[in-house]
Amino acid sequence: MRDLNEILSQSSNSENQCFVRVALPIRHMDLLDYRCESHESAGVGCRVVVPFGRGTRLGIIVEQQHESNIASEKIKPIISVIETEPVVGEDLLRTLQWTSQYYHQSLGEVLWAALPNAVRTGRSLQPNVELGYCLSEIGRDFDIGNLSRARVQKAIVEILQTATQPVGQALLSNTGKSWRSAIRQLISKKLVEAQPLKSPEYSGHAELIQNLTDAQVVAVEKIVNTLDIYRCFLVHGVTGSGKTEVYLHVIDKILQSGGQALLLVPEIGLTPQLEQRVNRALGITVSCFHSGMTDIQRHKTWWGARTGAAKVVIGTRSAVFLPFKKLAIIVIDEEHDTSFKQHERVRYHARSVAIHRAATLKVPLVFGTATPSIETIFAAQMGRLEKIDLPERATKIRMPSMKLIDLNRSLLRDGVAIQILTEIEKRLHRREQSLIFINRRGFAPVIICRDCKWIANCVNCDAKLIYHISDQRLHCHHCFARFEMPSQCPDCMSDRVVRLGEGTQRIEQLLRSEILGARVMRIDRDSTQSHAEFERKIQQIQNREVDILIGTQMLSKGHDFPNVTLVCVLNVDAGFYSMDFRATEHMIQQVLQVAGRAGRFEKPGNVYIQTMFPDHEVFSSLLTHDYLRFARRELDQRKLARQPPYSHYALLRANSPQAGKEFDFLNQAHASATSILRRQSCSDIRLFDIVQSPIQKLSNRYRAQLLVSSENPRTLRHFLGIWTPLMEKIPQRGKLRWSLDIDPIDFM
Repeated sequence: MRDLNEILSQSSNSENQCFVRVALPIRHMDLLDYRCESHESAGVGCRVVVPFGRGTRLGIIVEQQHESNIASEKIKPIISVIETEPVVGEDLLRTLQWTSQYYHQSLGEVLWAALPNAVRTGRSLQPNVELGYCLSEIGRDFDIGNLSRARVQKAIVEILQTATQPVGQALLSNTGKSWRSAIRQLISKKLVEAQPLKSPEYSGHAELIQNLTDAQVVAVEKIVNTLDIYRCFLVHGVTGSGKTEVYLHVIDKILQSGGQALLLVPEIGLTPQLEQRVNRALGITVSCFHSGMTDIQRHKTWWGARTGAAKVVIGTRSAVFLPFKKLAIIVIDEEHDTSFKQHERVRYHARSVAIHRAATLKVPLVFGTATPSIETIFAAQMGRLEKIDLPERATKIRMPSMKLIDLNRSLLRDGVAIQILTEIEKRLHRREQSLIFINRRGFAPVIICRDCKWIANCVNCDAKLIYHISDQRLHCHHCFARFEMPSQCPDCMSDRVVRLGEGTQRIEQLLRSEILGARVMRIDRDSTQSHAEFERKIQQIQNREVDILIGTQMLSKGHDFPNVTLVCVLNVDAGFYSMDFRATEHMIQQVLQVAGRAGRFEKPGNVYIQTMFPDHEVFSSLLTHDYLRFARRELDQRKLARQPPYSHYALLRANSPQAGKEFDFLNQAHASATSILRRQSCSDIRLFDIVQSPIQKLSNRYRAQLLVSSENPRTLRHFLGIWTPLMEKIPQRGKLRWSLDIDPIDFM
């Protein structure tokens, strides 16, 4: 018989221990059970170190329970609890769990995507205190002329002389790469002092535009009246209609009541201009969150959102996961933009996540755009969101006139109509700016032999090589490999190898040679590789230091160029050739967005569009700025074709370095899906044939895909919930990779 003290001891230990379910950043969908002896110190949301395999991993507790389905002796104990403070709150955890379930990604992967690098590697939740710098008493009386030889030191002192509070690193870093060394020298000279930089409080001194249009007033009132409940709005306004001003007036009301606001934008390039505008309008220092920032900067914003110090955050898609203390509104500007969809790792759409988060927090969600996505227009028709119209520009200036140039009847020079060159010269004489939009980088997109028709293709990818004049080499825009430009055809040895087509570089060369004396600037991924460089170029445009802008989609969104009166759109017909059913939608959105850069202020704007298909029905909507007309027709066509939003897609992709292995995997996945459909009698599920991806070979990996659809999203989720675990059990030989993309945007 066991000793009574032994029984009581074991009973006491049993009461003191609990079981926890931990999420780890691994692909495995299931949570893992661990034993926690002191359950009071490890609650839901806490970080813990646990044994995993032969080593240890950092995980996050997402459930607590007093018993487990696994035998107690098989459950390993937690090694350590990093802190008792939850990393994620209850409301954010619910959104992350929904994201995991809806997109069929492991909760651990979703959680890690929501955390700054320092937190997911086990470091402190609170970032190091950032230092600010100000002039000392000696420095305030110092003669700056004594620093004439120390250029960076002098620039720093000039900034600090005009500052009313300590200045942070972000501003001082603009003085030069050696600014840190310069600061240390100024401190050693006792001219500058360092002190902890505090987040400024909301001053309440907003400088908002007061003469709003009637439509803007209605929009603000409707949103403000729902600040304590969940409501979804679509602010549909033409370019220049003052959508941002609506956001600012609503956010000002929120700040007055102590709330926080999140403003999502599609591109990093939109943040500087918007940040300055919000700072000036609301009298507050805005926090930013995007991939162009350092880990330390993102960590600081994450902590500011968590503590409430960050009152307004402007960020790209991942900012939707920030742990706000008192989030009162979410705004998604340019909601139609495909950049809100994550295409790697956790494949979520920020728009969908924002809907769930706003509903969980019971706060309003505002979409803003001149060209809503077809899915959003459908949601408005179904009553899932309220549409608010801003039908005219806030400045009362007319929308730019739109004209087509028929390429079948026009004289061209390197792909540009002579008429466009003439119009550019007119703007140059009037000291106005012109914008040439061509969404194709490089100099020439096709290298071909005139004799045998050989075409230069990438050896790593199923894609054509692009000639770049900057280094006179052939570039692959997919795997980023570079090759020498051949002087002879490698197949027939002919020297008649030519460069066909136009990219941004060829257009730049043409304009520099044809319009002498013009200040030409090209903005694309090749010429503008850093966030700081892009910001500098935008400032040059606004300062009128440029006459002609040439750019890709980087220039099409949200920028205010007061002196641009002419926009020319080249290569618009590419949207008609694509296999993507959304290609025409994306094309008209892009054209209307870039057209909106013209004539936004006092001077009228003109837009010229080059096309070989001037009679195409899409142009009837473009020329009249009637996007909704196009959307209604597009919805009718998609309904007939059973395409989104009338159905819901899931795309299974597989790729392998060995040709054929990707098909082997997808064939087994197809067989298991067919078996499920037979057993479940899911007549609403459509299983398409396995096909090669449009780009069959990418970076020496062979790719194929399998599309699944259903008109009922719940039926599709139920099917995927059964199917996904079966795919994880398929033997994956070699280095095969697969992924499941819910509501895919990109079919490439």
